[in-house]
Amino acid sequence: MGDSTFDYIIVGGGVAGCVLASRLSSSLPDKSILLIEAGPENADGRVAPSIGVAISDTTDIQWNHKSIPQKGLDNNIINQTQGKVLGGSSAINYQAWTRGSASEFDRWAQEVGDKRWSWNGLLPYFKRSETFIPGKDMSQEKSEAHGYSGPIKVSHVSSSGGNRNYPLKSMIADIHEAAGQKRNYDINSGETIGYSEFPNATFNGRRQWAAIYPRGENVTLWASTQATKLLFSSIKVAGVEVLRDGSTTTATARKEICSGIGPKSGLQQHQIQQIAELPVGENFSEHPFLCTFWKVRDRGLAIGDMEMITPECDWTAGTGCDWFAFHRHEDESVKKLAKETLGKKELERFELAGRPHTESFAMHGHLDFTGRVEAPPAASCFSFASILVAPESRGSIRLASSSPTDPPLVDPGLFTNPVDLKLIYECSRMSITAIKNSSAVSKYGAVEYGIAEADRDDLSDEALRRRLVQTCSTVFHGSGTCAMGTVVDTECRVLGLQGLRVVDASIFPFPIGSHYQAAVYGIAEQMSDVIAKEATL
Repeated sequence: MGDSTFDYIIVGGGVAGCVLASRLSSSLPDKSILLIEAGPENADGRVAPSIGVAISDTTDIQWNHKSIPQKGLDNNIINQTQGKVLGGSSAINYQAWTRGSASEFDRWAQEVGDKRWSWNGLLPYFKRSETFIPGKDMSQEKSEAHGYSGPIKVSHVSSSGGNRNYPLKSMIADIHEAAGQKRNYDINSGETIGYSEFPNATFNGRRQWAAIYPRGENVTLWASTQATKLLFSSIKVAGVEVLRDGSTTTATARKEICSGIGPKSGLQQHQIQQIAELPVGENFSEHPFLCTFWKVRDRGLAIGDMEMITPECDWTAGTGCDWFAFHRHEDESVKKLAKETLGKKELERFELAGRPHTESFAMHGHLDFTGRVEAPPAASCFSFASILVAPESRGSIRLASSSPTDPPLVDPGLFTNPVDLKLIYECSRMSITAIKNSSAVSKYGAVEYGIAEADRDDLSDEALRRRLVQTCSTVFHGSGTCAMGTVVDTECRVLGLQGLRVVDASIFPFPIGSHYQAAVYGIAEQMSDVIAKEATL
């Protein structure tokens, strides 16, 4: 295959790639754009239905990476799944839509010295991505915090166009109340602490994912095409080599490329020429969780134990989740450990007012990402996740070999910092105690399963660790490996190089307390304006 030349080349058709291709094609109609995606353009009927992915085998449209053994989890290996289909992980996720707190973005802007990355700087771009549909108990007046004409319909359980009156909804809300959590009517307003009705990118039983962003005729899509190498002319990135239709071909860029680059140590180890020395692949973080599993006394109250569609409840209308909650942990023992353990910058981030440390939510039915916990036969269940969203542990992503098709060595470094263990135990202890003190037990007779009988009433750190090692996975929120300020500048240009930007969650300087897709949409929306403006200068 011959060489092809475009003005812009975007490597990766995930959230950021789809947004950039769409917005640049509109802003720069006379420029040619190549969008390269390793996975297929379409994934038959699995992606578009709201729960299509949840009930389907999607291994062929995923990067099915595994972590290296995690020392903080007794050497367990953790799945590190990402989407490998147009739309990226927005095509295979559970559709949660949370931006993060205003204080986190304001801290980000402060650290990099650019107000465009503050909450107010990003807010117009958060709004531009969404058509916001408030829940029935929210104000129905238009809010300055939301957009109403964007490509992605963002609804709530009560406003998603389907009948999602889940039988245990009031019980789950009671658990959050029993935990002493305040009701937060809009978790995407910049104030995240408290519990809120589940906001999700779904409407009328259809997933809202990045591939639905429109692409103009000036966009060429190379699907099922894997980028294998960046091509350089001195320090300028001039093009990209790809595997396409079984052959190697190249594409060159007149303007620039959105892609990535590797670290010195890994490059030298595998005899790959070094172009720039940057800490790429370092600072990797994830959002890990501990899950507890509960069965209630009566039957026919959860997915898997009742009809999928009834007059009162349509499980196909969206993810089986009612409420999300974000928490701060102000216990003196937590503060003391943080002060003893963290560096100055890390402690400032940890103490940031309004920044959540953990998150919790219940999923109706039995949902185990590890395969280690069996669902009880013939029972209605719920699964309760306690998630660490402000991890201090850091890992890395490194090359396994010089072959671009070999999976990388992924090490999220889970629970290698003692503050993280303290937080996950505090959140889990709070959640389990709340379940036991709520109507989940008093009215529905909920009993924890999947653990040893001796651990059922044991909330010591030791018993919680046994739960953690058995059930821990992550919610696939990797970030930080091309952090702004160390790898890219405030316009996402790779430091020391020309013609190369990185635009995705890897630019986060530190983990954000959110489900990342909403933030990445906003980042990509802003960068599309930056790139388009630069093109007209």
